[in-house]
Amino acid sequence: MKKQIHSATLALCAALITCSVQAQSTTALRATELRADKLATAAVLKALPVGAALDVITVEGGWVQVMHDSLQGWVRASTVNLSSGASTASSMASGRQAGGNSVLTLGVRSLPARVNRHALIIGVSRYLDPGTPPLPGARIDRASATQMASAMQVPASNIAYLQDEQATGANIRKALKDLGEKVQDGDRVFIHYSGHGTRYNDPASGGCVEALLAYEGGQSGNITNREMTSLLQTITNKTDKLFVMYDACHSGGLVNIPPAVRTRGLGNTNDEGLLRPKFASISEECGRPVNVKTRNLMVEMNDKGALPQDVIHISASRDNEISFDDEQKGGLATQFVRDCMIRDAVDLDKSGAISMDEIRQCAQIKINQRMQNDANYKAHNLMLSGNIGFVPAWFSQAQIVNAAVAAPVKPPVVVAAVAPVVAPLVAPVVQAAAPLVAQPAAAKPPQVVVILPPLAKPPQVVAVTPPPVPLAAPVFAPAPAPAAVVAAAPAVVPAPVVVAQLTGEQALRQMFEQRDAKRSVRVVLPKNQLKIGQDTLDMAIQSNKPGYVYVALAGSDNKSVYMLFPNDLDQNNKIEAGQALQLPRANWRVRAAGPAGVNNLLIMVADGPRDVAALTTKAGPFVTSLNDAEGRARLGALMSTSRLVTGQACQTPATRKNNPVCSDAFGATMVSVEETK
Repeated sequence: MKKQIHSATLALCAALITCSVQAQSTTALRATELRADKLATAAVLKALPVGAALDVITVEGGWVQVMHDSLQGWVRASTVNLSSGASTASSMASGRQAGGNSVLTLGVRSLPARVNRHALIIGVSRYLDPGTPPLPGARIDRASATQMASAMQVPASNIAYLQDEQATGANIRKALKDLGEKVQDGDRVFIHYSGHGTRYNDPASGGCVEALLAYEGGQSGNITNREMTSLLQTITNKTDKLFVMYDACHSGGLVNIPPAVRTRGLGNTNDEGLLRPKFASISEECGRPVNVKTRNLMVEMNDKGALPQDVIHISASRDNEISFDDEQKGGLATQFVRDCMIRDAVDLDKSGAISMDEIRQCAQIKINQRMQNDANYKAHNLMLSGNIGFVPAWFSQAQIVNAAVAAPVKPPVVVAAVAPVVAPLVAPVVQAAAPLVAQPAAAKPPQVVVILPPLAKPPQVVAVTPPPVPLAAPVFAPAPAPAAVVAAAPAVVPAPVVVAQLTGEQALRQMFEQRDAKRSVRVVLPKNQLKIGQDTLDMAIQSNKPGYVYVALAGSDNKSVYMLFPNDLDQNNKIEAGQALQLPRANWRVRAAGPAGVNNLLIMVADGPRDVAALTTKAGPFVTSLNDAEGRARLGALMSTSRLVTGQACQTPATRKNNPVCSDAFGATMVSVEETK
């Protein structure tokens, strides 16, 4: 019998928004068009007559997101009755009405805050030097960045802000130093900067250097990438993941920018908000890309020993492009990365999670639409470096491109016997787990033999030595070309895109890519080939950090992932730093039972224990999770978070200090074992 993917829990973000935000009822003041996105060029979903009933979800700049007759989309704020006494929507102010402080009640997917997450949000919308053009949208970016931090489970009490005159060079340096002292080993940090970027000639560096422009400007108000790297060093050494976003640009671009554009902004037909370039020229020599001799933040950090696996850096544009600030909605990069992170990004590879690269692709489409047909400027390109496969939050209700019917799952066969016995391959049967749990108390504990699931692919030789930490960006299954993705409001279901089902190995690799590369896990296999019907799996696990060991096997039928360890027969999964842990132990064994081929395993050593018991599906003594989008999201969320972080032991700075169980970080490696006849 085929098992349908749970469409209710895989609902698109329309359902997520309507569940998390109570809509307010109002009407259309005049005839208007319900559009797929908050752009004048977006597709028209429906023509709305005067008096059309609308449920307001959010007000952003000059647009309102509404529901009408089960359709969700955007209408101009000027066409909606926001002052109706019968509607509490009147309490929402548009960006223009609120003087640049837009109400942003987006449908953030609700996840509980975690005390080991931190954020520093820096915004400069006006500068001490009256000659430096203002950026009105940078004040709105503060609210947008706060929403991004909340989506990444940062508690409000762990978010620090520096805005305008607070964002001096000295204060930014101090805030980073204080943050470095506050974070604990294995914590996660998000840093967002919105303001002007600049370049100037630094003879000591041999050319032009990139910098962020603090409030006061001048020598103390320029923070170069090299200095920023030094300021971040302590944080980088401690954090599980450091995510840095710069909504600024470092070049005046290929054309001269008229002074009127810098001071008053420019408009285009796609939206009402005037745009200003986020670049302040200090040096004419360095304001053009032909003189670029600098290196970006990621390169500087790598030179200082930061591991690309543990750092994510997204910048608003390439080093020879201009990025823009919208006075009503904030920086284009910030507003669209925010929208995609918390609402609009699509799980292109059906992995069960939204990666940073999928967020980038979604945001880039929106930037392209916003700048479409502009007479003077092309769209700027978001630049993502470091761990592009990083998952900011494992939403259990992931969006998918194309729901499919999953074939029934055949769990591994478990046989309880005094001597190892391999059950016949025909009509495999799983014996009840209860006798297996009870029997180890006997004088001679029974030997559990697990027949691994049949393999879908022909045999191939795979080296079993644990792979070294990659220095390049993680590689995922190829995503569809951006042209195949339609940027639309959540209520519009994209056209089905045929995406290959993730293999069991790819499902495990997605979790592997979330590891902390500073935590080293080494696995030694006495045999890299196991003879079917004779050999059993053996491994020795070592870690440079103490923690809790988890061993997952990807069913090579690509239907399920099995947690081999811990299991009902063996719950003792603690390991000390440097200890050689031998698995499986004597009371349970895993024997090669064919057919010939390759099995993939993920071995994790987590700082804090995981709530594996929340996976209630069992296959004998082992818990299992379906290898579909929902199953991968659920497994990823459980395996990437310590179950003790929300407990009393981690709620105060004193109890959290140097307490590894309050960390979500984990080290990991992947190994492959070949079964032969």
